[in-house]
Amino acid sequence: MKLIVTSFLLMLCGIITYAQESSYQSMFLDTTLTNHANAVVREQSIKIEIESIDEMHIKTHRVVTVLNKYGDKFVGAYDFYDDESRTIKDQEAFVYNKLGEEIKKIKGRHFKDRSYVQEGNLYTDDRVSYLDYTPNEYPYTVVYESEIESNNTAFIQPWQPISGYYLSVASSTYSIINPSHIPIRYKEVNLEDKEIQKKVSKFDVFYKAENIPAFTYEKYSPGLYEIVPKVKVALEDFSLVGVSGHAKTWQEFGKWQYKNLLKGRDQLPAKTIQEVNELVKNAATDYDKARLIYKYMQNRTRYISVQLGIGGWQPIEAEEVDRMQYGDCKGLTNYMKALLASQGIKSNYAVVNAGEEQKSMDPDFVSMQGNHVILNVPDIADADVWLECTSQTLPFNYLGDFTDNRYVFLVKEDGGEVVKTPEYSSEENTENIACNIVLKQDAFEAKIVKENKGIFYENNFRIQVATEEDQDRHYKKLFRNLRGIHIEKMNFEDDKKNAKFSEDLEITGKSFFTKAGTRLLLPLNFMKADVSNVPHKKDRLYPIVVRRGFSNKAIFTFTIPEDYKIEALPKPIHVENEFGNFDLDVKASKENTNQIVVTRNVQLVQGKWETSKYETFRKFFNNINILSNQKAVLIKK
Repeated sequence: MKLIVTSFLLMLCGIITYAQESSYQSMFLDTTLTNHANAVVREQSIKIEIESIDEMHIKTHRVVTVLNKYGDKFVGAYDFYDDESRTIKDQEAFVYNKLGEEIKKIKGRHFKDRSYVQEGNLYTDDRVSYLDYTPNEYPYTVVYESEIESNNTAFIQPWQPISGYYLSVASSTYSIINPSHIPIRYKEVNLEDKEIQKKVSKFDVFYKAENIPAFTYEKYSPGLYEIVPKVKVALEDFSLVGVSGHAKTWQEFGKWQYKNLLKGRDQLPAKTIQEVNELVKNAATDYDKARLIYKYMQNRTRYISVQLGIGGWQPIEAEEVDRMQYGDCKGLTNYMKALLASQGIKSNYAVVNAGEEQKSMDPDFVSMQGNHVILNVPDIADADVWLECTSQTLPFNYLGDFTDNRYVFLVKEDGGEVVKTPEYSSEENTENIACNIVLKQDAFEAKIVKENKGIFYENNFRIQVATEEDQDRHYKKLFRNLRGIHIEKMNFEDDKKNAKFSEDLEITGKSFFTKAGTRLLLPLNFMKADVSNVPHKKDRLYPIVVRRGFSNKAIFTFTIPEDYKIEALPKPIHVENEFGNFDLDVKASKENTNQIVVTRNVQLVQGKWETSKYETFRKFFNNINILSNQKAVLIKK
């Protein structure tokens, strides 16, 4: 027995020794890196060589250990290329098991290759070459190496060691070697409390970070891009697919973009101009003309992404969009701009970072930024008008949560400018609800009118064109606190002029009160406000962020069964602090003794607060849900 145990220990020691000697073993990683991590970047080296204004080489070496299935997305063994500006010169990957043994080797021709076509794309010359590997066990390690050659120096890959939550970094280096001595601009973000080695000059850059623990997600926190370390880099002199440029200010950059990307692409057929002239001949103001032209554009065109033309940044000519009746965000925005110009209405092409996170263009760092284009129309109303030109259904001068409240870049003939899009405040984001509920012994009937404005307009107006199945699923989710729901009737009113969407519903369902002897306990929170519970967090790391506030005003009128009367009602509740307010008032109807009228107002304000206020914030949010769940007591007559 002693001999067997000794042999086992020797074997185990041998395995451990082998694993420790293997550079890619993953059994004994530092716990500071594996804690809260789904993957660990063991090594990452990005080396950028600027040979000239239109020649750049990017060499990548990346070693990632994936700890579980949620870490697969962090392997990062892929690169993009196209026929015009970017070529993959070399690409290979190696896969190792947990002991550090090589189990797979993939050379360039064995990488999977596909067109980088996203939803809505018609055609694009962008392609992606990627490692397609399905692991048999965890952990495993992937070593990826590539070399890219590009003539596009308008975009310099930034240094961002952390690319997602639950990813840690053992070592990450970033260097720019610039023998051509083109002046470099750079901006450091969130490096203050990190162990960073750096060496920078007017022409060269070097950064190194080690032992960065994983960032964990916290509800109601800033976006990841706002909290992780990052270095942005740009050249003062650059080339965008053969078009040379120079820019140190947004004004210079705007002039360059207008001259090289927009100028001369706004011509329209004479027939189209005549149609627009006829369309607006009776319009009293430029605002009215712009509204009519926007609807004209929506009715004539549809959105399809077309990623061609000077690196995918140049819009299709307005005349071509008019002929084909489709375009991407660039082409449709330029088309709308040309239509307005035909009536002497000035507008500005606006580049934006689109998405719900409200990511802004960085006003302090001039560079190619953004992923979408909208249109800015000044001087036709008290405030600038903003148009989303890719939608056939959104109202005039309505952006929604895709492009609201963020800095955007206006491209103008006389120079660029960074401005902010409108914010939808809690007073503008409103849900007004009126419900009349008739209670029976084992069921209920309800008539509901719901009015949506601000962001709630966009969240709800598409339900009118959804399939019956999707409509049914939507409302059953909305009334998920009720049982046996059946939608008896649906009517909708879409007031696009005022961006107001109204829903008129009739529903039935099973009784939702509780019997207690001769009494009924009646829950009064018929439709819950959209306030999610906030989890307890002893050591909050990040500031509190509410991007969009809202106001929810509801009146629930309950008609109780004839053989019952009201015995007890909750007392009025009022809670107010810097995060918002909550009011609940329950009264017996003066007109009908068999009716209970519940008035509930919830307002949450948008804003940013320091971490020390998290517990107060959490209690306020959670108390709204607790205090909403009041009950009335009914007793049999």
